[in-house]
Amino acid sequence: MFPNAMRTIADFQAFHRWLDEQKGWGPDLKLNMVLLAGEVGEVANELRNIFWRASLLEPEMGEEAAREAALAEYRENLGFELADCLAYIFKIANNAGIDLEAAYKAKMAKNVQRQWTAPPPGNHQ
Repeated sequence: MFPNAMRTIADFQAFHRWLDEQKGWGPDLKLNMVLLAGEVGEVANELRNIFWRASLLEPEMGEEAAREAALAEYRENLGFELADCLAYIFKIANNAGIDLEAAYKAKMAKNVQRQWTAPPPGNHQ
């Protein structure tokens, strides 16, 4: 079914290069960014559904149980939408010539050393 084992980020990127070739999808960065944004919106819709469902269940189950029940109900759809986002991230990285695994490791190495501080109230620059 798949041309490789898809165990590493490099494997996933290779799969998406193969899939794009098989489907005749071009390397349009702008289009893929727009499609990624649409998928992020679909993740937000699934989360909205989870929050809405939890609010309906909360009076009878309590907050924590309602949240878990709602998440269980929508988990598969949320997973599919997150997978779509990930697919577009792989495609954008491929089309921009980025080794996503190397970029991720380099960025996380910076984050490990980074200190985050909250901005003062009203300062959201």
